[in-house]
Amino acid sequence: MLTPDQLAHCADDILKLYSQLEEEIVRDVARRISKTGVITETGKLQLNAMQELGTLNSDILKSLSKYTDKTEEQLQKLFEDAAVTATEYDNEIYRANGLNPKSIKVSATQMQTLEAGYKKTSGNLSNLTRTTAVTSQTGFINACTLAEMKSESGAFSPQQAIVDAIKQVASEGAFVLYPSGHRDRLDVAVRRNVMTGIGQTTGEICLANARELGCDLMEITAHAGARPSHASWQGQIVSLSGRKGYLSLSDIGYGEGDGFKGWNCRHDWFPYFEGSTRMYSEKDLKELDAENIEFPDGSMHTLYEAEQYQRALERKIRETKRILAAQDEFFNNTSSESMKKAIKNNFDDFSIKLKRQEAQMNAFCEKTGLLVDNARVQKYSFGRSTAQKAVSSANKHYKTWSSEHNINNIKTLAEYYKVKYNDTARYELLKKYVNSVDRGMLSPLTGFDKYEEYYNRVQTELIGLTTSADIEIKSQSKHFLERVFGTKNDPSHENRTRNGVPLDDIKDALINGKTKSTHNGNSILHYTDKCGVTVNPHDGNLIQVLSLIHI
Repeated sequence: MLTPDQLAHCADDILKLYSQLEEEIVRDVARRISKTGVITETGKLQLNAMQELGTLNSDILKSLSKYTDKTEEQLQKLFEDAAVTATEYDNEIYRANGLNPKSIKVSATQMQTLEAGYKKTSGNLSNLTRTTAVTSQTGFINACTLAEMKSESGAFSPQQAIVDAIKQVASEGAFVLYPSGHRDRLDVAVRRNVMTGIGQTTGEICLANARELGCDLMEITAHAGARPSHASWQGQIVSLSGRKGYLSLSDIGYGEGDGFKGWNCRHDWFPYFEGSTRMYSEKDLKELDAENIEFPDGSMHTLYEAEQYQRALERKIRETKRILAAQDEFFNNTSSESMKKAIKNNFDDFSIKLKRQEAQMNAFCEKTGLLVDNARVQKYSFGRSTAQKAVSSANKHYKTWSSEHNINNIKTLAEYYKVKYNDTARYELLKKYVNSVDRGMLSPLTGFDKYEEYYNRVQTELIGLTTSADIEIKSQSKHFLERVFGTKNDPSHENRTRNGVPLDDIKDALINGKTKSTHNGNSILHYTDKCGVTVNPHDGNLIQVLSLIHI
């Protein structure tokens, strides 16, 4: 038997190789686009693209051959290790029940099954990846054609058309093409093929072993997050002969693509003898399907739903890394200064996007208790140079942006994302501050540290007070602090300066000031000779404050 986790991660090392292959292809295509030059006349890009097509195909085939050779050795070792692990687990159960199982290394039947499974999986990988050369060429031509059309339409500059073409080929990445016409991402196809091949092969070996030793009952493993159709039979006992009172092979869909040991199935089985202790109780199985995972928005989900959401976040991160790698390759191979500038600007944007996506992933996993699966998010040939450029670009952008807004108490981009995804209240306050600065309602000289300090002072010193009009202060409007600080140039009133108001004066006006109903009773003005403060009498919300008001 192999555990669900062992099956889930059995393809990780091989996936590293194919991730390198995918990025090598994406970089190769980006480099070919850079060789076509900037579009200067109708048909030039398309003509140059066609000239590059032959060498592109040749280079992709060379890459495929190189990585196929590397894969063969790893794949064979993976199958051998998996088979030994699975059979040794089962053999311990057989020995405990008085039987004498054979080691896989001396069982001709088991070794034949192992060899057949390895060859089938290896052949599938070879067939799948060979189609990558075709799909990569198609992607290259399609991207160049679209860039040509965009430029000729006049709606896009030549530089933007090329930038979009780079993004297009990198977003799609490398695909495999099935005879049915269906396409799959290369990493998805490789993971599915290897995991399914390992699962089916070890399952058949364990089945042959059970039949040889006369064991009729097998217990199926279980795991949280199982697809609904598999959750109905996981953890149960199946009879190989179809005895009544147990599941049959047809009940679990053995031999079918979407059943036990089918596509991407992480379940396995192991020998069971009547009267033995079961691995899973009914309580254990029910808890596997419980909606006990809390998302950052407070909603509750099953582990299956949480893992599916995590997979979606991982796909976005991998796509962004491919785009950055392609942009980096293009930048390093173009001689056009205008193209370098355009690509650099786009690279900066996607660098920021990558750090945001990674922060979102980390926050989601921290909230839900899931582990970040580096094998799924890492593009293994996303070289250190490109990664360092992306990090440097994102940090530089944050440094500039935070300096412009005087966000002086959130020093780094990492701290910013920690606030964004782990401290909702503080992030909302930061957004209000930035919005006020951007609209000119607040001077950036205020600083977010002072803004945050005054917000907290209003919360502790003013919220909860009962005013002279017998209104309990319960909240502050999003514009209230703008009025507290004031501004030299009020954008809502030309050539008007709005003076700030000390909190002590505001407090005095609320408690001791005179009052006046305004706006048809929807606000009550509390005023002294120093300031006036309006409050909503219905919900106790502080609306605004005016300095040196004269009634």
